[in-house]
Formats: sequence, structure tokens, C-alpha cells
Amino acid sequence: MRREAGFSLVEVLVAALLIAVALVPLMQLFPGLLEQNQSDESTARLSTVAVRQMESTITALRNNIAGVASGSAACADLPQCLVVSTVTTELSSATQGVGSLVDVTVTACVDSNGNSACDATESQVRYDAKVTSRP
Repeated sequence: MRREAGFSLVEVLVAALLIAVALVPLMQLFPGLLEQNQSDESTARLSTVAVRQMESTITALRNNIAGVASGSAACADLPQCLVVSTVTTELSSATQGVGSLVDVTVTACVDSNGNSACDATESQVRYDAKVTSRP
């Protein structure tokens, strides 16, 4: 009698067992990878919100250096997001032809506790800039 070529059931089961033994430790890494991916995505979205606010604030300051105030607002496109902008005059000169120097800080955070503030324990992105007036 002629034996047909192929794998026996025992060989298939042993191969499946070897693959399972190799994949189980790798599957334990998967939740951590997903968590890191979500954190990176949140940071990227916060960064986009902060850059958008920084550009808006700098444009407004270039038009009128004294006309922009600090403030905070909720983000329209990200849940529990808060963006806080702080505008402070660092140096102002009374000399003709010399302008003002203004510090701008924009912080975007996930306000997870809902206290309308970016706490140190919350995920956040911060950008700083200096703007001068045009005399």
C-alpha cells in the first residue's frame, strides 16, 4: 500500500503548539503598544491645537501688540481639551523707534479632571515664543 504525502494530525498539532508558545509572549506586549499609540496620537492632536493657537496669537500681536490678552478656551475638535494662552510684556521702551517685547506661552492639555486648568499630571504640550512690536 502506498502512503500519501502530507502531514499527520500529530504533526499539525505540534506545529500549532510551537506557534502558540511563540506568540503568547508577543501578545502580552500588544496592550502596551496600543496605549503608547493612543498617547502619541493625543500628543500630536494637542500639538496641532497649540500651534494653531500660537499662530493666531502671534498674528494678532503683529497687528496690535497691545490688543491681545491671555485666556483659555476649550478645543472644538478634541474632547476634554483645553488651550491656555498667556501673553506678558517682557520689555517696553518709551524711546521713539523702539518697540515692545512680549512673551507668549500656549499650553494645550487634556483636562481630564475638568477643573479648567492644565495640571502637571495631565497630558500637555507647551510652546513659547517672543514677539516684538514694529515701531
